[in-house]
Amino acid sequence: MKKTSLIAFLLLFLSCDDGDFNIPSFDFENITINHCGDLVLHKISSSKKEALILKLDLSNSEENTYFKTPLTDQSYVISENGSHQMTYRIFNDNVSSSYFCQDIPPSSPTVSEEWFGNGTLLVNNAIVLDDEDLVDTTLEDRNGDNDPKNDDTDGDGYPDYIDTDDDGDNIPTKKEDLNGDGDPTNDDSDNDGTPNYLDADDDNDGTPTANESHTGDENLDTILDYLDPNTDTVQEPKTTATNSYEQKYTLLLEFTVLNFTNSESDINYTDGYTFGTKTGSFTISELP
Repeated sequence: MKKTSLIAFLLLFLSCDDGDFNIPSFDFENITINHCGDLVLHKISSSKKEALILKLDLSNSEENTYFKTPLTDQSYVISENGSHQMTYRIFNDNVSSSYFCQDIPPSSPTVSEEWFGNGTLLVNNAIVLDDEDLVDTTLEDRNGDNDPKNDDTDGDGYPDYIDTDDDGDNIPTKKEDLNGDGDPTNDDSDNDGTPNYLDADDDNDGTPTANESHTGDENLDTILDYLDPNTDTVQEPKTTATNSYEQKYTLLLEFTVLNFTNSESDINYTDGYTFGTKTGSFTISELP
């Protein structure tokens, strides 16, 4: 829950001439978190004239892997003169994300008011890996032990849930959805009880799918050779394709206590403040 103290603002406002002071709205609810290369996280208000800027001073190796690293209540001390800083700024004109992503800020817009944050930041980062092959990860736990990491149908070193070709037949799992219903688990060309995406011999002709043509129709019966038990032409398998999967992250940034100050006034969040949640993903490509 947020608790804000604006008494100092009101007193100051009553003692100033009109136009000399900007009362902040501090409204950053449901605002997207953006970031720049050196881990400068920032939110721009809907008015485009206010911004929250969070800068974490990390080593180069930490910056490169930060969003890819699982974190649980990682704590940072935020202070005006410390390594990790939080500032709240009001600008004289509209500001864009590019303003915060330059080594030397542009001359316009200018900062009208600025407050410096002090408090404790907790960061949690949840990581989910997914090969996006149309098969739900829960179904890729084939041995049913609630651990999909130890299920590797083709033995290529990649568990099925991050393997884009589960059976290693050089046909991506999502392309083994022959009926086009978005579910490869119900496509079984040879009716042997094993769906094609887990079956290294889709037509049960004794020749591995990897050794049959995936595009040709040798006997001109309108059935592709790798699905046709009546063709047995063997060819050298193609080079194994690169395995690519997604690493998705959900970064949650919360302050247990946060206090903004400048020479004239304070903004206090004694019950904590949620900076927000940032989500994204990376594509990881590797050869099996």
